[in-house]
Parts: sequence; structure tokens; C-alpha cells
Amino acid sequence: MPENENARKTKKSKDSILTTGFAFLILFPMMYLMLPTVIFLFLAMLPTIVALVIDAGSKSKLKYKWLCVGGLNFSGALPFLFRLWFGNNTWSGAVEMFLNNACFIIVYLTAFVGFLLYRSVPPVVLSFLETADQRRVIALREAQTKLVAKWGNVVAADVADAKIPSVSSPTAGNPSSSSDIKTQ
Repeated sequence: MPENENARKTKKSKDSILTTGFAFLILFPMMYLMLPTVIFLFLAMLPTIVALVIDAGSKSKLKYKWLCVGGLNFSGALPFLFRLWFGNNTWSGAVEMFLNNACFIIVYLTAFVGFLLYRSVPPVVLSFLETADQRRVIALREAQTKLVAKWGNVVAADVADAKIPSVSSPTAGNPSSSSDIKTQ
């Protein structure tokens, strides 16, 4: 059995190395051809890179900070990226566009809004879920009091303490009508 696991691990590592190598074979020539875009996106997406590094170091299983910050960060950079593509698409044009005050502020401000959403939305959702849970508990307690009024205290007792009678006829489950209960 351990031999199979070792074989799987080596196959996964070989597949991973091949995938990574293939990605580099494609990405490096593309990066050279689109270097102004790469420079601009690297400068613009720095908050996303920082959020990714912070998320990777956290102990939490759910790592959504970089997605929230990155989505809004990219949405702030996209209009300027189009300007770069259809305007001065050079290295100096990319750096000059990014260092333009409006671009710099808008791109990093949208990343900050993403961080604010990451910090503020989970507590709001949590309070909504807690309210829904409290309403559900109230509804279940009301249903329980109705059942206790109809069936007696046996339905309110713990399952381990409750004595459930064996039922042989389909109408024997209703103790309120004693005429329907048939004894054998």
C-alpha cells in the first residue's frame, strides 16, 4: 500500500513539474511581448500581491482576502490598462501612466475598498444568519409547544428518556382518540 502512495506522489510531482515548465515556456515569451502590460499590472496589483502573501501566512482555511482585494484592484486598473493598450504602449508609457496621480489613487483606492469589503461584509452576513437562526428557534419552540399541547409531555422529553410505544395499527399513533387504540 505505501508503494502505491509513493508512486502517486512521484506522479503528482512529475505532473506538477511538467505543468509548471509548460506554463513558463508559454508565459516568458508572452511576458516579453507584453512587457508594458506586465510592468503596469505589477505596479497596479501590488496590494493584491501583499494580500496574497498575508493570506498564505494565515492559519485560516478560508483565504479570501486576496480575492476580494484583487477583484476590486483589477477593476480599478482595467480602464487604465485599456488606455495603455490603445495609447502609448511602451515601458516608459506604462510607468508614466501609473505614476499619474489619478491612476495611482484610483487603483489603490479600489484595492482599499476591497479590503473594507473583506472586513465589513462577514460580520453583516454573520448577524443576518444569527437573526435567521433565532427566528428558526422561535418557530421551532412554538411548534414544540403546540405539539406538547396536542400530544403531551412525552414529545418534549429527551429521546433517551422517552418511552416510545410499539405501534401496530396506523391509527394507534394518536393518543388523543382513545377509541381508535386497539389492544391485541
